[in-house]
Amino acid sequence: MALCLDTEQMETVQRILHLHFEGVEVWAYGPRVTGTDCSPDTDLELVVVSEKPISFDDMTAVEKAFVESELPFRVDIIDWAKLPESLQKQIKKDHDVVQAANAEA
Repeated sequence: MALCLDTEQMETVQRILHLHFEGVEVWAYGPRVTGTDCSPDTDLELVVVSEKPISFDDMTAVEKAFVESELPFRVDIIDWAKLPESLQKQIKKDHDVVQAANAEA
């Protein structure tokens, strides 16, 4: 299953994630993963997969970086640790890894 992003868009997303969440796994989910809506203005939905909740300041900073990026669509980013188990299970079924965790994190 391929994520509906072109190479330049993916590089922008990964650069922002690396800057704000280096070493932390981030998944994409939703219509751009399932292929149900790959139109250019469809939101990109991301989840930061961490056992500990992400700080408000860190989430605000990454949200601001995405808003200020040149991406032609909105990026919604949420914190895995704050999601109900039912939504976690749903995301686990259909997701793409956008940024892999590294052993040092």
